[in-house]
Amino acid sequence: MGCFCAVPEEFYCEVLLLDESKLTLTTQHQGIKKSTKGSVVLGYVFRHLNLVEIDYFGLRYCDRSHQTFWLDPAKTLTEHKELINTGPPYTLYFGVKYYAEDPCRLKEEITRYQFFLQVKQDVLQGRLPCPVNIAAQLGAYAIQ
Repeated sequence: MGCFCAVPEEFYCEVLLLDESKLTLTTQHQGIKKSTKGSVVLGYVFRHLNLVEIDYFGLRYCDRSHQTFWLDPAKTLTEHKELINTGPPYTLYFGVKYYAEDPCRLKEEITRYQFFLQVKQDVLQGRLPCPVNIAAQLGAYAIQ
């Protein structure tokens, strides 16, 4: 007798990007399964964003107790037990994993833009404290 449960290898995931848009990754459209390595998932996101300087970025996820983890590119999705226990659907968050010591040395404009979006998000969500006078100056820079 057949089982009416979802296929164990099926994978449906939404990646929340820094510009607040969503990228949907599924078994059906991208061929991503639970046995897929994290590096493949990262590759889809990097290609979608046209990122070349990829060493600064990663994908985060939260477990049921809201503890944050980074997706390990060398592990399969199944090996990320905290992720697998939360879904489906699974939610990943694209973000800056390592900040550049000198952002002026970044070669790509899209990389600098992703850094800007991360800092903006961190200030707006209160993760990065910012005095009012500095916030006004940052706002003026953003408008330029």
